[in-house]
This record gives sequence, C-alpha cells and structure tokens, in this order.
Amino acid sequence: MTRATRFPRLGDFSERVQEVNASSPPGDLRELGRFRLAQANLLLDSLCAALTPESRAAGERCLKRVQDLLLDAYLMLALADQASRDDQALLKALLKALQGPEGTGLPATERCRALPLAGWQLRHRDDVADGMAAAELSLALGAAASPWTALAEGRARKRGDRARSAFELGFLMHLYQRLMHAGAA
Repeated sequence: MTRATRFPRLGDFSERVQEVNASSPPGDLRELGRFRLAQANLLLDSLCAALTPESRAAGERCLKRVQDLLLDAYLMLALADQASRDDQALLKALLKALQGPEGTGLPATERCRALPLAGWQLRHRDDVADGMAAAELSLALGAAASPWTALAEGRARKRGDRARSAFELGFLMHLYQRLMHAGAA
C-alpha cells in the first residue's frame, strides 16, 4: 500500500524559510523551492475562487505572481541539485586523491588550498577518508543526523586515539573545504 503524497501547505514551513538565499545550503534551497510551490498553489486556489468578469484585472495580477513564484521555485530546486552534484563530485575526487598510493594529502582545488597529511595522519588515511565521508553525508539533503551528531557517532566507532583523531581531522577538513567552496562561489 502506498501513502498518498500531500502537497505542502504554508503552515508546514518555519518562518526561517524566507531568509534563504542563493548561498544557503542545498537543503535550505530545496525547502525554499517547496515553500514557493506551496505559495503558488495557494494563489491558484485564491484565483479560482475569486475569478469573475468583474475581477479579471485582479486575476491577471495573481497569475503573474504565480508565474514568478513557480520560476523561483524551479530555480531554487535546480540550484540545490547542482550544488549537491558539485559537492559529491568534489568529495569523490578528494577521497580518491587521499587514498591513492602516493597520496600525501588533499590537492588544491580552484576554491581551496592543498591540505597536507603527514606522519600518523598518513598511516590513518582511511580514518581521515571516513571522517570526510561522514561530514558529507551529514551535510547532504535529508541527512538523518546533524553534523555534530555524525561527528560524535563516527568518533565513538573508532578504536584508538589516533584513529579517532584522524576521523575528526577528516571531518573538519571536509567542513573546511565546504566553507572555502561556499565562500569562493
């Protein structure tokens, strides 16, 4: 048995959704897009209820507003999807570089300087990679856990001080990369 999908209503969203802008995280952009679609749906309901020959001018203004909201929703959802694809591609490339036989750190990207690893960090590069992957998962759309919860849980799964430190290092390195990436965009 499948559950019926319900179109979101304005009351389903927090007031913070209207503070979202193009530099917000992908999940927030997606939420704003959903909010805009709910606004458009409400306007369409209003239009259908109010459209009479005497109120044609008001109906045309309402239709223009619906078009604007739908376009904004489309753009926010497309921006969120692109940001998510870019983040995943960057993480895959960085993890591949880190895990390579000669990998001594993360190479520089156009938006982030190189992040070197040495000594015990290199010996625990798999734990560093685990931390980076955990950070990315915690920042992804619809993440099951917040970043601080993912950090605490991932850290608790590691045996030994160096493994825990390497996991934390990878987690923080990836957060740093995402900050640099967002700041340079």
